[in-house]
Amino acid sequence: MIELLQALPIFSSLKKKEIKFLAEIAREVDYPPNTILLHEGDFGNCLYVIIEGRLEILKSLGTAGEYVIGFRGPGDYIGEMYLFNPKRVRTASVRSLTRVNLLEIATDDFQALLNRRSELEYALACGITQRLLDTEMMLLRTIAEKDRKLAQALTRAKSPEQEEAYEPDNLKTDHALEKEDIRTETGIGTLPIRVLTFGNFQVFRGETRVPDQNWRAKAPKLMLKALIARGASGVPKDLLIDDLWPNASSDSVESQFKVALHRLRYALEPLMDKSRGSSYVILKDNLVSLRKDLCRTDLDEFLSLEKQGKRAEEAGDQGRAILCYRSAIEIYGGDFLAEDLYETWAEVKRYQLRTMYIDLLYRASGLYEAQGKSRKAIEYYKMIIKTDPICEAAYQKLMLIYSNGGMRAEALKVYEDCRKALEREIGVHPGRLTSSIYRKIIEAP
Repeated sequence: MIELLQALPIFSSLKKKEIKFLAEIAREVDYPPNTILLHEGDFGNCLYVIIEGRLEILKSLGTAGEYVIGFRGPGDYIGEMYLFNPKRVRTASVRSLTRVNLLEIATDDFQALLNRRSELEYALACGITQRLLDTEMMLLRTIAEKDRKLAQALTRAKSPEQEEAYEPDNLKTDHALEKEDIRTETGIGTLPIRVLTFGNFQVFRGETRVPDQNWRAKAPKLMLKALIARGASGVPKDLLIDDLWPNASSDSVESQFKVALHRLRYALEPLMDKSRGSSYVILKDNLVSLRKDLCRTDLDEFLSLEKQGKRAEEAGDQGRAILCYRSAIEIYGGDFLAEDLYETWAEVKRYQLRTMYIDLLYRASGLYEAQGKSRKAIEYYKMIIKTDPICEAAYQKLMLIYSNGGMRAEALKVYEDCRKALEREIGVHPGRLTSSIYRKIIEAP
């Protein structure tokens, strides 16, 4: 608990005695996915710090519906607004997107800490200010987007003959396809795109999932996937062509690329203003990119957390390293582009990321072992085996943890599971080291 609290940015200024006090007053709570943790308008009496999982922040805005105004992950905190609200009521609702593990800190206890450390209150106030600014910007984007859609709908209603021009099937001869789309600025009404590539492939525009019918064909979605797999920035057009149409003739492939690119843009932005071009997918100097300021992917988040965790581990900051590793592991919801099993470019990236994921599990497990937290280490070693059933090293680690913890039966069961998996998958027996650990467990008094 103490190591975890020390790793959280909000508590970085606290002394060891204060961290210890915080560890004593906080309690861990767990919630399943799709659970409303806090209700807008309810009385607030606790602050929560996210240890594991992801949450979404919701506002009613005086309507019957809900608006997603933000997301929170490990290391973030929620419920702090009541500290600065005289009415002590929640200003937003909070819903769990995944299973979440939180630290719950009671109002009176936390207020006592704030009275002693004014810089902590200042840090909270700064965080609240930034969140209010972010929320204001998101609401302005939502309002402007709706205004833009309404204006375009009214324009089309007045000129119905223009409707066909927006259909992607009618764009093959459009002269706009011959020009590179170099968009240099974006209006405030442009909603961000978020792409999920681990497990089920999904694309969200704002809080709304891009429906399957928007894609119209296989090529536009494949182009987006290949673009992300290649780094999503400055990807040569010819490389994407080779990925999507490896056997196509040079005469037809250029036209196929142009149509797929335009359909991709249309899928992400059905009401795209053709005079301004795409808000999200840019072609410049024969290089294709996703706009970094408007397009986010879970792959980018995974890679960033992996790097941050390794830097923290190298610096000796185990608490921060564990926090980053756990966050990255949470993001990895399945193999990269799992539905594209036979695309070579996807398979190469998939193998690379699966290897990286297993390495993160090893690193997190090792840190937990070093801290004496066998339960979490066991959980992560089992996740390695689930991902790679013939990974003997993970079986060996589990056998040793169980054996050293006096759980002989569990250790022997792990060996038996290892033996069966190796025989079933690749037709071999456990290696020398695994067999040696097994014999020592058998011979132990």
